[in-house]
Amino acid sequence: MPARAVGIDSTTVLRHRARVSHLDRKLPVGRPDSLPAAAWGGLQDSVPRSGVISLHARVDGVRPDAWEDPSLVQIWFRGGADFLVPRADVGIFTLGSYPRDPARAQALEAIADEVHRLTGGRMTPVRELPRDLGGRPFAIRQTAITGRVHIRWDSANIWVIPVQRPSIDVEDARRELARRFLHWHGPSTAQRLARWAGVEPRDAAATWRTIEGELAPVQVDGVAESRFMLAADLDDLRGARPIEGVRLLPMDDPFTKHDHELLLADDTLRARALPKVGRSPGYIPGAVLVDGEIVGAWQRQQRKVTVHPFRSMPGRVRDDIEAEALAFPIAGRAAASVAWKPVAG
Repeated sequence: MPARAVGIDSTTVLRHRARVSHLDRKLPVGRPDSLPAAAWGGLQDSVPRSGVISLHARVDGVRPDAWEDPSLVQIWFRGGADFLVPRADVGIFTLGSYPRDPARAQALEAIADEVHRLTGGRMTPVRELPRDLGGRPFAIRQTAITGRVHIRWDSANIWVIPVQRPSIDVEDARRELARRFLHWHGPSTAQRLARWAGVEPRDAAATWRTIEGELAPVQVDGVAESRFMLAADLDDLRGARPIEGVRLLPMDDPFTKHDHELLLADDTLRARALPKVGRSPGYIPGAVLVDGEIVGAWQRQQRKVTVHPFRSMPGRVRDDIEAEALAFPIAGRAAASVAWKPVAG
């Protein structure tokens, strides 16, 4: 007999996600496991240095060069997005998305072979490799899921780094990647896992079946579809307490990646902080998070941050927002500054 779904309100879900992804309390920068813990579920770095800003939201005292810390590595994830992941766990984020279709896997391995041959095993600028490697532009980005190609991206140039295939078993990697998705983004579904990991829906469904015994059904208020999460996380979900403090989250931060309607109920405000793909409000927005609630948007040009508040805020909160923005780990000659737009009407 199927287990009865646990009923949970959306506020509790968001509190839980904030806590498990380390937005409740910043980790100490001097501890060697802090950066890997902050990147445990993967941090997208597609918008220049957004990965570092996501680290800044989770770790105290992050430096501009944190993305090059030996405990982290850059890869192409989910079909080619730039990501920061823990170096010790890179096999989970690469082989975890390995295709089950033998023909596709063989084709990707052939491209990876070419990358290794053309680079001679050395870090090499992507621009020095054939643009149509693999038969079409950007096919090279898919080679990350072979586990044999890492990258270095300094926001201006991309290098490929040929590496040895991780020793982790592919099925183990798939299962652990699904667990990490559910721990940071749950309650969720196999379909959402497929989109997040950039795998075929049938591949995600196959992985899902292998961990079904670890899952519990959850019904989120206001969400029609049935969802699931790790049964081991249920107690923490039920007891999730409000978080406190100010965080400035970049576009595609794990906390704001999914369920935009739960994060911001108002359509107009959601379009300003969490716009749909191709519907930018005129700038690349991030979300201003105060005590777990999105209260505004922000944008950045080099070291200049502009805040777009949704409502008037106490002076203390404005000061905390400015302090967080001024502490952004972004290198540059110009002094850091913060400007405020009028409250959104």
